[in-house]
Amino acid sequence: MRIVAIDFETANRHRHSACQVAAVLVENGVVVDILHSLLDPEGEFEALHMALHGITPARVAGAPRLVDLWPRLGAMLARADRVIAHNVAFDRGVMERTLERHGIVAPALPWECTVLRARRLLPNLPDHRLPTVCAALGVALTRHHDAVSDALAVVDIALALDERANNVATGAVAA
Repeated sequence: MRIVAIDFETANRHRHSACQVAAVLVENGVVVDILHSLLDPEGEFEALHMALHGITPARVAGAPRLVDLWPRLGAMLARADRVIAHNVAFDRGVMERTLERHGIVAPALPWECTVLRARRLLPNLPDHRLPTVCAALGVALTRHHDAVSDALAVVDIALALDERANNVATGAVAA
């Protein structure tokens, strides 16, 4: 089973403003490849976003655009049996809108959302934000709003939720 966890940070409120990406390829529960990069968002930064992730125009000066990394990222995603993100609507939208700016149609992928799975499997949490789900599952989140840290946490969340769903299905724990 090959899983790719993906996470984006954006420079502003527009989905086509990716300023950081991380993709973590996991094969049979083991991380085998990580792609991560700051990105040139080809647009303005907003203060709220810079405050969240700490990425500034100066930090992305000379960084590649997502389209420049697409050959490697696209190949990684094509190998996946599952592509996961925490709030997949956001990350999928960022990837698709950013690629569309360059005339690239993102391929159909087997997307899964760890927010939706956590809502089903952990219904009693106060919310299902990434830090809350990590804390509930004992998953390390070293630096929230850093794409690499978030993508690695999403891998661990997905694997923990897989185990929990399997235990519920086999009757090993109460639903």
